[in-house]
Amino acid sequence: MIERFYNNYTPVCDYCEKRLPGEMSFRAALRAMWDAGWESRERDGERLCVCNDCLFEEKGYDNEH
Repeated sequence: MIERFYNNYTPVCDYCEKRLPGEMSFRAALRAMWDAGWESRERDGERLCVCNDCLFEEKGYDNEH
């Protein structure tokens, strides 16, 4: 999800709640999320944000190598 707090938009992983730094617009927050290797997906009509650590874990990769 991308949380909004006043004029600050912060990408938050829907699985582990890891956060990226806030951005000044929704579009900039999306760009920051994609630049960080995150994924956006849809489940039951809702958009989910998934961080790269959760993506690695989901695919069975080891983060430390």
